[in-house]
Amino acid sequence: MSSAGLARLTIGRQAAGLLAQITRQSLCTSLRLASTAAAAAKWSPSSVDLVNRLRDQQKHYATVVIKGRPFTVTQNDIIVMDRIKELELGDSLALNQVTELGSRDFTIKGQPFIDSSLFSVKATVIEHADGKLFTVTKKKRRTAHQKVTYHRNRHTMLRVSMIDVAKL
Repeated sequence: MSSAGLARLTIGRQAAGLLAQITRQSLCTSLRLASTAAAAAKWSPSSVDLVNRLRDQQKHYATVVIKGRPFTVTQNDIIVMDRIKELELGDSLALNQVTELGSRDFTIKGQPFIDSSLFSVKATVIEHADGKLFTVTKKKRRTAHQKVTYHRNRHTMLRVSMIDVAKL
């Protein structure tokens, strides 16, 4: 994986206590991938420290991409999206295309996506709902011709069951 595709960790404005003692330079360092002879990927020690600080935060959010559309979600949020016919009620999904992962104090931004070994986002299909009824009226002038059709959009509803940052 190239260094351009790795995530960068930055600090938010509300950092306090121990986080305030960390120098700005170490917070803005990008996560670097160091390859070993066994082709196993390891993160640099400063990157491991910063990811573990994000893990210690209480609540996390993620911006996930599903069918080309971004959704910013937290745990127990409901995502209403276009129908996915292949899914059944109760199916569990692992959402791997995450562009941003963060908390109140820290954010990891992907370029374009975050490495999936850093997080776990899962969602469950809870409903296949129908949208509201649209009335489409077609009319021709100066004649009695009028045609009325109806249309409903179909939706799939997902509940985000887990957002977890991996411990490095």
